[in-house]
Amino acid sequence: RLGTTLSPSVPRSAPVGLRSSMRLLRLKGGGEDGGVGVAASMGREDGEAEGGDTREITEVTQKFVTNKVARLESYLSYLQEYQNPMVTRAWPINTNFVGNNETVTDTVFLKSMRAESKGLVYNEWVRAGPRKQTYFAPSEVNVAIVACGGLDPGINIVVREITNTLHYGYNVKRAWGVRFGWRGFYDEAAKDWLELTQETVLHIHKEGGSVLGYSTDQCDVDKVLKVLEERGVNMLFLLGNVDACRDAHAIQMGAVARKMKLSVIMTPKSIENNFPFIDKCIGFDTIVQGAVEAIDKVLLAASSVQNGIGICKLGSGSMCLHAVLASGSADVCLLKAVPFEPRVVFEYISKVVQRKGYCIVVVEDGAGEDHVKKWVAKMVEGTEKRVPCGGSVDECVGKLPSPQYHHPESETKPAPAASTGTKDWGEFAAFDIGQFLKESIIAYFSGLSVPVTVRLSTPEWYIRSMPAMASDRIFCTVVASNVVHSAFAGFMDLVIGRVNQRYVYIPIESVLNPKHKPTITESSRMYNRMIRATGQPSFQRLGQAKLITGRGDVRRAFTPNEQLSELKNRGQ
Repeated sequence: RLGTTLSPSVPRSAPVGLRSSMRLLRLKGGGEDGGVGVAASMGREDGEAEGGDTREITEVTQKFVTNKVARLESYLSYLQEYQNPMVTRAWPINTNFVGNNETVTDTVFLKSMRAESKGLVYNEWVRAGPRKQTYFAPSEVNVAIVACGGLDPGINIVVREITNTLHYGYNVKRAWGVRFGWRGFYDEAAKDWLELTQETVLHIHKEGGSVLGYSTDQCDVDKVLKVLEERGVNMLFLLGNVDACRDAHAIQMGAVARKMKLSVIMTPKSIENNFPFIDKCIGFDTIVQGAVEAIDKVLLAASSVQNGIGICKLGSGSMCLHAVLASGSADVCLLKAVPFEPRVVFEYISKVVQRKGYCIVVVEDGAGEDHVKKWVAKMVEGTEKRVPCGGSVDECVGKLPSPQYHHPESETKPAPAASTGTKDWGEFAAFDIGQFLKESIIAYFSGLSVPVTVRLSTPEWYIRSMPAMASDRIFCTVVASNVVHSAFAGFMDLVIGRVNQRYVYIPIESVLNPKHKPTITESSRMYNRMIRATGQPSFQRLGQAKLITGRGDVRRAFTPNEQLSELKNRGQ
């Protein structure tokens, strides 16, 4: 239970603009995960134990940073308050209104030397949910929903639930789906927005893809604000990644400067699952399930041939880690955030093939960027004139810059960078890590006279277009309803998220703060779990392996010369 504020001082580590408070926590029987417990009996005096109850009361003092969320009334003094339509509704009966000052805390760690050594300062978030008082009359509300970036499972669920909450909860009749992301604000053909009614969204939750379409067009804040003003939109609901949060924040600040009554609310949508603070993004469970299915299919293909090697390229590091843990079939996992030496990887793959008859490699799109650039540079220089071994260029183009692919048999070559006199390798990178691994593995085993069959799978867009699974449908439904609740309560410039299994409002500025950016390293818990699942060693150069397990041993790559001799003897 939260007790009396002991000190209003602000810790040095707290973000600028946020206030800190010291609160007294009186805990009764904390959970096994180290979280805050609750009083077992509110009717007894503190310290009074029930017969046979061996639990103890623990008093703990912790620091909390209260993350305030911006409100429309901060720049619009004329706002009128209205009673929430759900207050007087006879059915359904709703008594779950949230108090204006109600907050939710992070998981609090107790008796943890590791947590104490980090000097953790815990966050206090505004709790999501409907308020009894609103700042919008249902008749004035005009909503626009925009899905920024690529496809992700759950988009249709969010669109459907926003529409239903507006209609059934707040009696709002005007809601629009902006077609093809930001393009719907510029392109004349795309400006024909989709009117969202109960009929148009009735069955879209069962469909994959997005009823709104998608594009990779960039946001022009001034043009967006102009269109919003012309159409009288006062609630803008965005679905997007962390980069889209920058656009959302810029639009909100533009509305503040123009004194527009506009509430901009973000729903976290990213296959990278890299929003700080929150448990997960919408659709992430479905993404992991799709990745597991892809790995299983690669396993079937690789295990059905002699010396089969299956490569499954996935769209993000978080996606790779979760899928590898869930599938239990991968032998190697390569991430963008953890360096590796290709030669050492190939030597380990040969060990696995020798032992099992096949090997499954899961790799993050964008991993090994330096190696891929050097490999492409050789093709540009003409030292490696060969056509890619299977797989189309379009299928294998990844996150490296790739304006134009130079075919080895072409008579002309792209000109080198004139300013420095050297080639800009990123400019000519037409292949990604998947194609690099496939061709390099074939070349490596050919040099050993060992026949192998390599299969490369790039299932990202198949996964992105999947219909949301049951757990994601529930999650997206709750998130979407809270999007509407937040706007009606007069909040703005925020992200809806789930923290510690509770739904909260997170200021966009906190999400954009680089100090809060989640990272994957060799010491990350999730990375170490993946290592235990695959059993892979460190893939850096011999002598540079780092401690990557908690058992006190350093897992180093094996001696290359020893492995080469074993393969040569096997080939003879």
